[in-house]
Amino acid sequence: MRKIGSLIVSSLLLIGVSFVFLYIISSMYSPQADHVPLLNDKRVISPEVENYRPIITKYAKANGIEHYTDLIMAIAMQESKGKALDVMQASESQGLPKDSINKPETSIRLGTEYFKKALTKSNGNISTALQSYNFGLGFSDYVKLHGGKYTPQLAQQFSKEKAKALHWTSYGDPEYVNHVMRYYTNEKQKRELAKKNDD
Repeated sequence: MRKIGSLIVSSLLLIGVSFVFLYIISSMYSPQADHVPLLNDKRVISPEVENYRPIITKYAKANGIEHYTDLIMAIAMQESKGKALDVMQASESQGLPKDSINKPETSIRLGTEYFKKALTKSNGNISTALQSYNFGLGFSDYVKLHGGKYTPQLAQQFSKEKAKALHWTSYGDPEYVNHVMRYYTNEKQKRELAKKNDD
């Protein structure tokens, strides 16, 4: 009796694993899929953020960083997904409490200006600039004092040190670079695929 029970459990487990495997493969190659390998979970630029493209482009141009427009949109996705009035969560960069800014264009203007400052302070290093957008511009100085090159380990170290100094349980998002670049890269993949399909 035990052998039959074990056989049934083993069979069900095998069927379950096979189902998950087939689901992943079919999701990757389904005509409806976004074709983002192993993600396929809408982690691309949302319609809400896409609606802000003209305003983001406007302020990216004004700051001389128009070629970073898509990256700024990825920042907006990570910050609010376009579902908050403070689209780029720029309040805190201005020394204000969270969500103090209640006009999307103001948020985008200030957020884009802050990202430009982060780029300048980091000598154009994208990873350092992105992490500085989340941690504050002091992170660029921290990188310079610790070898001069951004690493994920350095971001983790900075986060822990700041949290300890402030007596907080955590500080910022040490995975911020990966989270923003996920949106940026997935969106790029989606567009490239759409272009191939149109051709």
